[in-house]
Amino acid sequence: MDDIEAAAAAWDARLRRADAADRDRIAFRAWLLEAEEHQRAHERLQAALFALRAQADLPELSALRDAARQRTRRHGLRRRLAAGCVIAAGLLITVGVGLNLDHGPETLAMVQGAKIYSTTLNERTQIVLADGSAVTLDSNTRLAARLTRSRRDITLISGRALFHVAKDRQRPFVVRARDRTVTALGTVFDVGLSQHGLRVTLLEGRVAVRSIRADASAQELKPRQELVETDPAAPPVVRTVDLEKATSWVDGQLFFENDTLAEAADEMNRYSRLKIVVDPAVANLRINGMFRAGNQTGFVGALQTTMPVDARSDERGKLFVTRRPGAARDAAIVGDASEQ
Repeated sequence: MDDIEAAAAAWDARLRRADAADRDRIAFRAWLLEAEEHQRAHERLQAALFALRAQADLPELSALRDAARQRTRRHGLRRRLAAGCVIAAGLLITVGVGLNLDHGPETLAMVQGAKIYSTTLNERTQIVLADGSAVTLDSNTRLAARLTRSRRDITLISGRALFHVAKDRQRPFVVRARDRTVTALGTVFDVGLSQHGLRVTLLEGRVAVRSIRADASAQELKPRQELVETDPAAPPVVRTVDLEKATSWVDGQLFFENDTLAEAADEMNRYSRLKIVVDPAVANLRINGMFRAGNQTGFVGALQTTMPVDARSDERGKLFVTRRPGAARDAAIVGDASEQ
């Protein structure tokens, strides 16, 4: 096992730990700068692990995992475990064509110097960028990352991501989401896109949110603040939020606080093939509560209990939410169905 490949695997494991600190990311960055081969090894590992997750259910990879576990049990050494991960990644790259891992847009982005990362339905994963920044991707999320000597440019194409940014004062970390950019320096923040708009939530540090228009001024957020844009023609709204609830999606929970029923249903639909369709007559009812991502039937059942609505399903895999017969047309019920 090549020492550089093993070191890249060890750094990856270290930075994915919950207690990874800025000093770890600084040390990792120093290791990367020692030699170009260090960065190439890191990039090969990230690309391979990403492809490995995308094809985790293939029989070939299941057999590979079983063999790796057996070797680990026999040797019982941490270094063997890290080496086994890199060996598996290397084998995956070698047989990539045979397993149909060549995703066109991703390959093109890599040739152009950017890397594309994506998640599937109800999948959440974490990636570690070459600068040591860690990014958690939510379900159905697509993100492009391009790191150069002078900038760190990220584009959130769809979905939502939580960024733990490694400090590097010489290279701004800029996330573009639709027609806005979020510039950060050594901070933790969340950016989410939906058909209803854009949300930027700041957990730690400092970020500046601005429109891509040349004459636009920046709007700085403080920790515990969230910027919400639902209408591009209107100024965004900044509000104080409960950070634990705002980032509950990382743990597979969704928290709604005075959201419309239409917005909540769209958010739930991100995690399941069983889609909820809300009648416009009840779309603006407000809802509060915590729900498990992907639990469509539990969510709809809670709606029927706490709101003037009924639900029915069809053979095409949809749940229709409509106004309950006899309910007042101007009802403004707030549903409180936590922990469903």
